[in-house]
Amino acid sequence: MEPAADPETDATEAVPLRARSWLLPIVLAAIVVALVFGIGRGLASIRAERSAKTVTFVVPDGTAERSLTEVVEIMPERVELNVGDTLVIRNDDTETATVGPFTVRPGETVRQHFQQAQTLIGECSLSGSGTVQIVVT
Repeated sequence: MEPAADPETDATEAVPLRARSWLLPIVLAAIVVALVFGIGRGLASIRAERSAKTVTFVVPDGTAERSLTEVVEIMPERVELNVGDTLVIRNDDTETATVGPFTVRPGETVRQHFQQAQTLIGECSLSGSGTVQIVVT
């Protein structure tokens, strides 16, 4: 007569059934966590790529002369951007332009890519009020 099989183990393996019953849920949970994390990161990067934009302001030739007789408003007093956006200021005029912390000499183009939320406030020769607030959220 053969010894009675242990009801807690499989006849072909010596691993207790109780131990194997926890293996599948643990593996499935790990897969779900990996998928959620991977999909979340992928969607975040796609969203960031899609929402990034470039906002460009051009100072046309003759702006300095016009500013002697009239209020010149090339850009608004408040510019709202998102993290990942780029601000471009191109100066086609003969005089230097000031936009907050940026100085744009004649013939130059300034590109600022914003990688973090911030607010920049300063003088602006291109807004009608003489000041600018660049808000990045």
